[in-house]
Amino acid sequence: MTYIQRFDPRARVTFYVCLTTALLVVNDLRALAILLALSAAVLLMARLAWARIRHVALGVLIFIVVITALNMLFRSPLEAAQQAIRAAAMASASLAMVFTFDPADLGITFRRMGFPDRFAFALDLTVRFVPMLMRDFRITMDAQRSRGYELEPRDRSLRSVLTVGRRFAPLIVPVVVRTVLEAEDRANAMDLRAFGTGRRTWLRTLRMRPPDYVLVAASFALLAGAVAVRFTLG
Repeated sequence: MTYIQRFDPRARVTFYVCLTTALLVVNDLRALAILLALSAAVLLMARLAWARIRHVALGVLIFIVVITALNMLFRSPLEAAQQAIRAAAMASASLAMVFTFDPADLGITFRRMGFPDRFAFALDLTVRFVPMLMRDFRITMDAQRSRGYELEPRDRSLRSVLTVGRRFAPLIVPVVVRTVLEAEDRANAMDLRAFGTGRRTWLRTLRMRPPDYVLVAASFALLAGAVAVRFTLG
C-alpha cells in the first residue's frame, strides 16, 4: 500500500476534484507550474511502475504534443504553454488517482459523500463494466483461436490487416449478447432485493482520520487560493 492509499477514499476524491478545478480556474503560468509540481509529486508518491502506466502515459504525451502544436498554430505561445501545463498536470493527477483507487471502494465512497444509493451503485457498476467487457472479449477470442479461427495477420500488408479486422466483427455479437444477459440478471437480482425502495447498507464502512481531515481542508484551501489567484492575477 502506497502512502496516498492510506487516506480515506472520500478525502482523495475531494483532493482530486479540487485540484482539477483549480487547474481549470487558474490561468497564470506561475500558478499552473506550481500545480503541475504538486500533481507530479502526487504521481511520484503513488509509486506506479513504469511498465504499468507506460501505454497510457505515452498516449497522453502524444495527445499533449499534438494539442500544443495545434495551439501554437492558432493561439499565442503563452496560451499554448498554459494548455500544455494544464493537460500535463491533469494527466499526472488522473494517473495517480485511477491506478491507485480500488474500484470496489467507488460505490461506498460516493454514497458516504452524500450521493443517493442509485447513483453510487450505478457508478460502481459502470466502472466494473469495462473490465468485464474486456474479459469476456478475451475469453471469446481464446475460445475461437482454440477452434482454429485465425485472428493474426499473415503478413503486414493492408489487405491482410483488413481481413483480420473483418474477422473480429463476428466476435462482437456473442460478447454483446452475453453482456446484455448479465446486465438483465443483475437488474433482476436487484429487483428481488427491493433495491431503490429504501435506504441500503454497505458491506464496508469508511472512517475519517485526522490526516484525512487535514487533506480535505488543504484541498479546499488550494481551491480557494486558485480562485483568489484568478481574480488577482487574471
